[in-house]
Amino acid sequence: METIILPVRIFLFIGLDYFNDANNRFKNHCKLVLFIIMLFTFFIGQIIFFTNIEEVGAGFLDLANAIPCLFLILQNIFKLTVIRKKHLIKDLILEIAELWPQEFQSKEKENVFYDSLRRLKKFRDAILKLTCFGVMIYMCLPIFIYFIWSCIDGDTPYLYPFQLYYFVKINSLWKYQVFYLMQIVSGTMIHICMYWSCDLLLVTLTSDICILLRLLQYDLQNIIVQCGRESLDDLKRIVKTHQKLLRLADKLNEIFGGIMLNITAVSSVVICFFGFLTIVVEGKFQKFKNLATVLQCLFIVFYIMLPGQILSDTSSGIADAAYQSMWYNSDPKFKKIIFIIIARSQKPCKLRAMSYGNMDFNAFCKICSTAWSYLSLVNQMYQKGGFEV
Repeated sequence: METIILPVRIFLFIGLDYFNDANNRFKNHCKLVLFIIMLFTFFIGQIIFFTNIEEVGAGFLDLANAIPCLFLILQNIFKLTVIRKKHLIKDLILEIAELWPQEFQSKEKENVFYDSLRRLKKFRDAILKLTCFGVMIYMCLPIFIYFIWSCIDGDTPYLYPFQLYYFVKINSLWKYQVFYLMQIVSGTMIHICMYWSCDLLLVTLTSDICILLRLLQYDLQNIIVQCGRESLDDLKRIVKTHQKLLRLADKLNEIFGGIMLNITAVSSVVICFFGFLTIVVEGKFQKFKNLATVLQCLFIVFYIMLPGQILSDTSSGIADAAYQSMWYNSDPKFKKIIFIIIARSQKPCKLRAMSYGNMDFNAFCKICSTAWSYLSLVNQMYQKGGFEV
């Protein structure tokens, strides 16, 4: 099952091995411990920054930049639940692999499968390129701006991607470059290896279930209806596969429900503050950096919501596929099973943020609407409060 290779490899880079390689168990355990230490060190640095605002001389815009970064780190900490649930994830991957087609009875069904697979890979690759571009801009642009300003005006404050507290006084260029490099390395690893890879795993598993549901639709539409045991056996096999896919969708919600709730709750705040910085910051390079970050956040949220919408549409499409079969030419037992399939498919599968809502286009629109409301409120407070830039 080639779709799952990329997220599994990214997780393996930080030592999270879903398939328990005995030969590298100690090595992977050490890598994972080091990554968790780095993540919590980053988080503590941000917390101490907030508790020492007066000491570091942080202004309102510094806080506006630090708040969404803190929420993103909190998201990453919450996503560490994939470590605790790695055995459930492994079982889910293996169950999907059991249903994954190895050969096809018709060229048309093969085309349906590979077309779905091709669209998934194209969309995933596009989001990966956008994510890498956004991370590169966010990480590298501040030091670029610093060197430009230092050439124009010698007395230029040091600029960083993240607002962290350092117990060492940074009073020389080489110290600045060392700490900046530390931020780039740790920030990039955290974002790619935990934040994005966790979303990628969720999207990939959801898309795989959608592909299997689409193949099930094809089987239902093209089932040979005739009075005999063979047609009934084929239909029962389809029903069993349908039941398995419904259980897999439930397992997906069980594993990722808390993570999806966290995404739904936090994304509006992150988009709001980066959007606010895009509006109020005067420097063109900084505007571009914040705008690129806003767009990246929006695309990532959309990237998560799209498979949820497709899962809902594809699972409800099973009813249409069953109705389009030649069921009216079959015997009563065959018709009864078809009616049960149609009735069951009236309630589509959904990605759920626990019991608080579904992950679909409506949720995406709600997140954007909430972010816009927060942005308007923060901007009004900023304009009326007269905070200094």
